[in-house]
Amino acid sequence: MTLRYGSTAVPFTASWSAEERFWVAECPHAKRPAIRQSVAQGEGKPLFGKPHSDRQRQVIADGLCDLCGRSLTARTKVSLSHARVQPHGADGPAVLQVEPLLHRECAAESLRHCPSLRRDVREGALKVRQVTRYRVQFAIMSPEYVETLTGERRKAVGHAKVELLAWKDRDAAWLGAA
Repeated sequence: MTLRYGSTAVPFTASWSAEERFWVAECPHAKRPAIRQSVAQGEGKPLFGKPHSDRQRQVIADGLCDLCGRSLTARTKVSLSHARVQPHGADGPAVLQVEPLLHRECAAESLRHCPSLRRDVREGALKVRQVTRYRVQFAIMSPEYVETLTGERRKAVGHAKVELLAWKDRDAAWLGAA
């Protein structure tokens, strides 16, 4: 069930103001040392635009929707991302994004509730893609970066990435037809 803050849907991956502590420990999703974050989902205020470290990796690794947290299996998968084709994918040029995928109807709901998403789609900065094939990658963060969050100077997994392998470019009108 999607959490709400007032009448606004809160993404499953959003951090909340009560989830402020970070440390390094084994991540069940990345299966290696990672930046972990305290869990108090739904407590305090949602921090839109600040993904929770563990939930962000969980939804990408387990193929869950960014908004509702339910499985994407056998459903239309949508990418709402600023990412463009880059030359550094695992097998060459690819779209690599940190934004998790969404169900089509959840992507439409996200656009209805988020003014910055609507603005970015209107300005052409945000791409709407129907994803037919993808794979998961994990970013390894530098010891210096990890230390700024955790106080521990060591390499660790940060966020998960979605590498888009096959997709169709769509638009906001296509989402509204869901």
